[in-house]
Amino acid sequence: MKKITVKNFWSRTLEECQVQLSLLKDLEGMFKGRVVFEYLNADENGDAISKYNIKHFPTIIIEYNGSERERFVGLTQERFLKRAIQKALSECK
Repeated sequence: MKKITVKNFWSRTLEECQVQLSLLKDLEGMFKGRVVFEYLNADENGDAISKYNIKHFPTIIIEYNGSERERFVGLTQERFLKRAIQKALSECK
């Protein structure tokens, strides 16, 4: 099954990561059933941090069937993330 995944790499110690988590939870509600959201904490997911070459937090990666479509580094506004998710959904049918 083809799917869109939003991976959020975050750290408990950074305030901007907490803000980003809140924004993503809102988006998760909007796209429920169409997009999978994953929350990968820096302290618990070292392998994933290395695999995706994460250097800064928060980092958000939008994937389609495991292939990276877009990457956002740093605190990103909800409207930009929403637009990117909508674009991925429309292009990846």
